[in-house]
Amino acid sequence: MEGTLVGGRALEALGPLVAGLRAGNAAGVAPGLRAGTQDGWASVEDMPLEEMIQAAAERWSAPPHVAAALWWKGFSYWTALPVVMGWAMTRRVPVMTMETTAVLPLSEAPHMLIGLIEPQVAPGEGRIIRETLIEGLHAPVIERLNALTRAGRRGLWGSVAEAFVEPFDLLGMPGAAGAEELTAAVGGPIAGLIDMTSGRRRTCCLWVTLPGNDACPTCCVKEPAC
Repeated sequence: MEGTLVGGRALEALGPLVAGLRAGNAAGVAPGLRAGTQDGWASVEDMPLEEMIQAAAERWSAPPHVAAALWWKGFSYWTALPVVMGWAMTRRVPVMTMETTAVLPLSEAPHMLIGLIEPQVAPGEGRIIRETLIEGLHAPVIERLNALTRAGRRGLWGSVAEAFVEPFDLLGMPGAAGAEELTAAVGGPIAGLIDMTSGRRRTCCLWVTLPGNDACPTCCVKEPAC
């Protein structure tokens, strides 16, 4: 990929992003954005997805498709966060694909850590983000979740869209204009799944379907357009 940095040059380019993640208390991202060496880490390509969904089902007393959607909401957020922050801060993004990204399941919140196996940094162009994060990481996992639990693809992509918008508010970066510019540049399956005026999703993450749970602040069930 033209303009991609690897090795020491990638680590140097990742410096501002790593500092930003640390300042933002990004609990689901590994320190330094690097996957660890302890037991339990696995590339996303080899991660024990069924076991993680089963653990989520037990944690929330949720049926499989709801457990998958809730697990995915966390996974999509923690994997999108470094890319969104990198784009907003330096217009350079970590290359996150099935092969370059690893996950460590945790028993306590945030229930996972995300890290890079081999740091690579690419220009923060919408096309590159779509080809790596969206098509090279998120799309394959969504297909696995759908095959495993029948979780709806559109709802899962809605969580990705939300993960592209949320960091702009939570981390004090440019607001709706920045989120709208980024999601428009990336396009693809996340296009149009967030109302940029209200910040509301146009799909549901299914949290509200569990007994006793209120709708999330961004939930579309609060709006007739869901």
